[in-house]
Amino acid sequence: MKNLVKYLSDFLMVFLAISLGFLADNFRENYSIKRDLNKNFESLINDLKQDSINMSIILSRDESKSFQSLVKLNDLLYRYHKENIGWKKMKKEIKTLEPLPAYGTLFMDNSTFKNMQSSGLLSSIDDEDLKNDLSYYYEVMLKRLSDNNSNFDKIGIEFYNKNFPFVSLSFFGRFVFGESIAKKPDDYLDVQLDLETSKKIITSEKLMFDLDAYTGEYLFYKSIIRDLMGKNQNLLHKLYLIDK
Repeated sequence: MKNLVKYLSDFLMVFLAISLGFLADNFRENYSIKRDLNKNFESLINDLKQDSINMSIILSRDESKSFQSLVKLNDLLYRYHKENIGWKKMKKEIKTLEPLPAYGTLFMDNSTFKNMQSSGLLSSIDDEDLKNDLSYYYEVMLKRLSDNNSNFDKIGIEFYNKNFPFVSLSFFGRFVFGESIAKKPDDYLDVQLDLETSKKIITSEKLMFDLDAYTGEYLFYKSIIRDLMGKNQNLLHKLYLIDK
């Protein structure tokens, strides 16, 4: 009987030791995962905040005066080809245009998300909604943005490189893409518009199509950025609410 009691006692001690060791290991592992998750959540917040700043900069370029220049230029080309105005009137109106909208594109930092994917930390997030929102933002929305960056860059470069008189409007003693451009002589645009090449470009039928393409892509790209901004702010809100 004594041997049985001793055997059971020893068995219980070994069982408790193994169980407590297992619990301790499990606790340490869970603690380590939570610590790593919190570090990555902080990093995600910083990434998203920087994305938000960059998006705000791009959206702020959608100033009414800048966009109205596109609208007015469209109208001028239409009226010229309808023979409602001549070249002299066209030149005069062009000189009153504000700088045309820039075609700056957005690049997002997804390094933290990629690290969480490769390390397996992403699967450790308990909140399924948060996990799905992160995946949608960094995989679906980022792919959509990247594809449209290429389209917008291509159309923007095509428009500005081949329609140089309007490039001058954007760079004429102004600030473009956050960089100061050396001011040109006051009569620079007058001289440029008097060139036969300028008249040929501005009055060409092709410019109407190029301008339509650029305006359409410009509006579509801004709609993508606004949609992305909404997803960005939703993710930031969810990450701020996480109990760390």
